[in-house]
Amino acid sequence: MNTFPAKAAPPQRASITFPRGFLDFLKVSQGRRRHVGDYELQPQRLERFNRALRELSPEASAMTLDQFASAAKRALEKHPDGATPPFVQARMDALRRLETLAGDAGFEPSPELRRQLRILQAYRVEDVDLIPDDIAVVGLLDDAVLVDIALQLLHGELADYEDFCRFRKVAADFAGMDEADTGLTRAHWLEAIEQAQASLARVAAKPRRFVPDPRASLFHIG
Repeated sequence: MNTFPAKAAPPQRASITFPRGFLDFLKVSQGRRRHVGDYELQPQRLERFNRALRELSPEASAMTLDQFASAAKRALEKHPDGATPPFVQARMDALRRLETLAGDAGFEPSPELRRQLRILQAYRVEDVDLIPDDIAVVGLLDDAVLVDIALQLLHGELADYEDFCRFRKVAADFAGMDEADTGLTRAHWLEAIEQAQASLARVAAKPRRFVPDPRASLFHIG
């Protein structure tokens, strides 16, 4: 297979590929709620949550017990069937995607992504999270808030990874092999984008993120 040197400049990033932040959902109520159903939120657990929040983003505002209790109350009222709210499910799915990215040697995740993921995973495995995971509907609400913060900081890298995965799949399908066997890396993806942009520039077309005709410009795999 042909090889290409890594490029210093990353491609232009696509728009965010996951749901937008839902911190507006955590509005302060008029009261001073501390209960999630029958469970009473603990101040010391909130301190642990806010410590993880500051580790992810020092500029993020600390959350309050009332914000979580009020949000949990609304979610419980909206999902009496016990289902996980879509915004929570979306962020837990995004966390798994970040974990996949971190384990993909072909993409070479950034040190910052690895750092953020360690913080999220550490909070997830501890037994002192703010809301116990086994509480129906809202057990993962606190985890989802932390993931949401991380996504706002890592959205560019995650968008790049999704584009890289599309590039690798097209190459694998064209060559008739598994994606893992292509040996394609981030450097190959960047080179393919550069080729596409140069080709499109010659016809005065607007550059895209990905090769317009993969069959004509992808690398030969063999």
